[in-house]
Amino acid sequence: MKKLFMFLLRRYSNTESERLEIYKQLWYKLKEDYPEQNVFGNFYNMNVEILMSNPFFIIRVQSDAIDDLKKLKEGMSQSFDDSIEFINKK
Repeated sequence: MKKLFMFLLRRYSNTESERLEIYKQLWYKLKEDYPEQNVFGNFYNMNVEILMSNPFFIIRVQSDAIDDLKKLKEGMSQSFDDSIEFINKK
């Protein structure tokens, strides 16, 4: 079952809009898993889970690549601002 799910996930995540739909579903599931959290806590939890699942990030952490991690952190801050701008343009 897991192999089928992963196959379908790869097939259905080729575009930004498809991935956004997947992220929305993950958000709803995360809220179910942490009902004691408020929306801010769940937003934090989702961000942590996304980082922990990213192979590029994991390798940088494990290799203690401080400069790369600083760049990633700065980029994440900028992506937050960019996301607000993208949403406001829709």
